[in-house]
Order: sequence, then C-alpha cells, then structure tokens
Amino acid sequence: MTLDETTRLIRAAAGTEDLDGLQQARIQRDAAIAALATLPPTEELRASLADAIAAGEEARRALGLIKQRLRSESRRLAAIQTGFLRALRIPETPHFDYKA
Repeated sequence: MTLDETTRLIRAAAGTEDLDGLQQARIQRDAAIAALATLPPTEELRASLADAIAAGEEARRALGLIKQRLRSESRRLAAIQTGFLRALRIPETPHFDYKA
C-alpha cells in the first residue's frame, strides 16, 4: 500500500472517528513509511509526505475528540451507576437501646 493510499485511509477513519480503522491505517502507514527509504527524493514524494503529515494531524485531533467523548461518557456512566447503587441500598432501621 502506498503512502497516498494510507493517507486516504487515515482521513476516512478520522472523519468517522473509527478507532479500528485508525489503528489499521496506522499499521499500513508504518509499512508505507518504511518503504520510503527505497524511493528517490522527488517533488511528488515531498507532496505525499506533506499530505501524510497533515492527515496524521487530522487523526490526532480525531483521537483527542474520541478521548474527550469517552471521558464524558465514563463520568455519565459512573453517575448512573451511583444512582442505581443508592436506590439498592437498604435503609438503616433505627436501633433502640432498651437496657438503659
């Protein structure tokens, strides 16, 4: 897979906030970057690298948004769970000391 193809994969996965897609695109991108050492430096290669870097930044921003949403949902789930636990708590019965 070429660097341009992995760049398209990254942008598609970042646009839909697809974690699995981003992970697979990263693996493919690593392989494409490793293959760059065999290519001669050209203007086309420079443009591809610049585009790949920009796509990486888009992926970073998408991952930040996903992370933020997950933190928010985690807090929401904790609040719901706490509400259920409070509802399940058995009220304490008063204890009277009859010996005094």
